[in-house]
Amino acid sequence: MDSIIYNCECGLRFKKKHYFSAHKLQSSELCSKINANEKQNLFLKKYIHKSFNNIEYINGVPKVVFVCWFGVTGNEFPIMSINRFNAFKSLVQTIEVPVILLTFENYKYFIKKEYPIHECFKYLSGVHKSDYIRCYMLLHHGGGYHDIKYRKEGWNNCWNEDNWLFNDNIWMFGRREKYKGAIGYPPGMKYIQNEYSKLVTMCWIICKANSLFLKDLVNAIEEKLDCYKDTLFKHPAILPEGYYADKPFDLVPNNSYPIRWLEILGEIFHPLMLKYNDHIKFGLLDAFKKNYK
Repeated sequence: MDSIIYNCECGLRFKKKHYFSAHKLQSSELCSKINANEKQNLFLKKYIHKSFNNIEYINGVPKVVFVCWFGVTGNEFPIMSINRFNAFKSLVQTIEVPVILLTFENYKYFIKKEYPIHECFKYLSGVHKSDYIRCYMLLHHGGGYHDIKYRKEGWNNCWNEDNWLFNDNIWMFGRREKYKGAIGYPPGMKYIQNEYSKLVTMCWIICKANSLFLKDLVNAIEEKLDCYKDTLFKHPAILPEGYYADKPFDLVPNNSYPIRWLEILGEIFHPLMLKYNDHIKFGLLDAFKKNYK
């Protein structure tokens, strides 16, 4: 009797070799996809840390870059598209600084008991979860944040450049915005786009913790969430990533997810940066603009 068990990457097991061979012929595409997902999981898990162990601090600021990925609804592990995954690999292999990938698996380990996250967090879209968590992490821990983008240059020296972390007047180190269209603004404040050269992006930035800028930013986000609490309870996000990206300044439809694309980050942080403009250091090394979706 043949006692050999034939195991497939997809998890199925076969006692007969001819059944196993037939399965592989019929399901090779499915099995290879599952295998690719498993390989992605193994790679991503190397960055889903649950503490700041082995992280260097410079004048109280952790030399670490936070990356967020809440790309699915629920608590499933967030599989990325191949292009986005390649962008993440480019980022972690080039940035020259430890990376902590924040997902459903580990973000709670960084929440301070005395500063709980907003109760509406669980109802937000994946994009808005990332918008909120990046600001929370920078406020309460400090360090770097980076969107999932391709990179060509590292940030190893950016914590030490010009000793800016020891200058009490500098709160953030960022890349200057390049054009008006990159500037988010709340309704009625389109004029802020004219000030784009005085502002930096929050797509990749390094911040000191507990600055007035970050306190005002998180407070403003949480005030927005307070206003939408009842509607979010009735109409939580069910799509995997974001809402209304194609019409970021339009009113949202009735009886639907209530938060505009830029409403809890892009519409808030640029006006605040203009208020605290003297506390920005410009010149952070840029990401490589390549499509990742």
